[in-house]
Amino acid sequence: MKIIHLLSQNHLTGAEVYATTLIEQQVQYGHVVLQISNGFFCPTVAECYELSVETKSKFTFIKNVFWLRNLIKTQHINLVHTHSRAAAKLAYWACFGLKCSVVATIHGQQHSSFSKKLWDQYGDFKIAVCENIKEHLLHDFNYKAERIQVVRNPINTNQFYLSAPKISTIPTAYKSLKVAIVGRTTGPKKQRTQQSLKALDQFQNEQGSRVQIEVDLIGGSVDDFKSESSLKVQELHYIQLSSSIYSQYDLVIGSGRVCIESILTGVSTIAYGEAEYIGLINEKNWGHALKSNFGDINLTSINNSLSQHLFKDHLLTVLTKKNQLFSLKHQEIEVYNQEKKYLSELALQEFALPLVFKKIQRIYESALFIKKHPHWIPVLMYHKIPETDLKTQHQIFVNKFNFEKHLQFFKKKGFQTLTFNDLELFRTGQKNWKEFPHKPLILTFDDGYQDNLLNASPLLTQYGFRAQVFLLANAQICQNQWDLDGQEKPHTIVAQQDRQQWLHSAFEIGSHGFNHKKISLMN
Repeated sequence: MKIIHLLSQNHLTGAEVYATTLIEQQVQYGHVVLQISNGFFCPTVAECYELSVETKSKFTFIKNVFWLRNLIKTQHINLVHTHSRAAAKLAYWACFGLKCSVVATIHGQQHSSFSKKLWDQYGDFKIAVCENIKEHLLHDFNYKAERIQVVRNPINTNQFYLSAPKISTIPTAYKSLKVAIVGRTTGPKKQRTQQSLKALDQFQNEQGSRVQIEVDLIGGSVDDFKSESSLKVQELHYIQLSSSIYSQYDLVIGSGRVCIESILTGVSTIAYGEAEYIGLINEKNWGHALKSNFGDINLTSINNSLSQHLFKDHLLTVLTKKNQLFSLKHQEIEVYNQEKKYLSELALQEFALPLVFKKIQRIYESALFIKKHPHWIPVLMYHKIPETDLKTQHQIFVNKFNFEKHLQFFKKKGFQTLTFNDLELFRTGQKNWKEFPHKPLILTFDDGYQDNLLNASPLLTQYGFRAQVFLLANAQICQNQWDLDGQEKPHTIVAQQDRQQWLHSAFEIGSHGFNHKKISLMN
């Protein structure tokens, strides 16, 4: 594919890290990727175009629309992936009337407006980085649920991985606690950082000479705060975060992808975002942390205040564990590290780049598919095709004579059949869209009855059609015992070696489960 990632960066944010992480993987898989933004603050392998995507000038905006539209047409762009409100608005108008798909990743809560509800400016599919954002899009914008997918932040696990715990050599009577507060110290995150510093200072004063806390502000500035503090605080501005950096700390305070990276590394992590204080991440609050993107998105009530009592308890927990680690033996350290390992594995299941890449790739393919073919595709389901009508309780049959009449009707009306494998080939670009039927039709058959082979398959071949048959995986099943009423005779299902005949029929094979059990009765 030829992809544009459209951003509106005036400083480094998680959205740009998200985009560049995804871009690197996309380029490795052979996609051609362009990146367009106000500015570039994170290394990227994409071809870059600087553009005032975020602008208050209507004239500049209109000029940008025509510039981007021309780029899409001349470069034969397949899809534009937007990462901000300004980017989504620009892409909407630039792609209007074109066969170029638009996908938006929603990184945070969106301002509601009449225009956003009237025109779906966020594209063919929306990617919400957490459940709270999906809920927000459903209830505040009335967007279709089937067009919103929750896909987490992609994290490069080559950079972020479980590290061995740092074992202190300082006697237990005196401990230092090294803390990283990661994120900007402007906007909503300024309050979070200020409250964290104040709470850390108070905790150190309460502990007296027994504890000394060292704080690194990563991405922030001490000059943004006016306070007298006994804390030892230093700034780290231009630093490329990785597990080798995170593993230097006893505690990381942040939100969003910062928490994910820290948890993957195995460092104690306090989630404190723009919306709420979640606290020290553990197995119990993991689900809540995921839903809110580690404290950044809370739709019901915004409570950004830090609970001094709760924060102090969490600091004591971290300090106690560090003290314990000092005196533990090798086997005991392994046990101690199990919780961190477990949380790291949970994070891998949600955020690992290869997994997220595959999910987003599928969304891209779906977006392109509905752009190429926006209409519904009729799917008809058949079961038995007997010579004559059957006396059966479910009446799920079409006799051979009537089935041929169906096929004659499809032929006369210009329908062309597809199988699900055909759909997959078109969706993934392995088949040219010029070959896609003008009037597609999918014919499916359940269970694998013998009369499908004897009666349906020759007729399908005669009229130039293909169909999908869903077979039971258990090759021993030779009769339909599941839907008999005790009076009618069972119907023959192709079994054992005879199943090889399907490979030389008009059918493509799919799965209909193993034993045809009722799903409601299965565990």
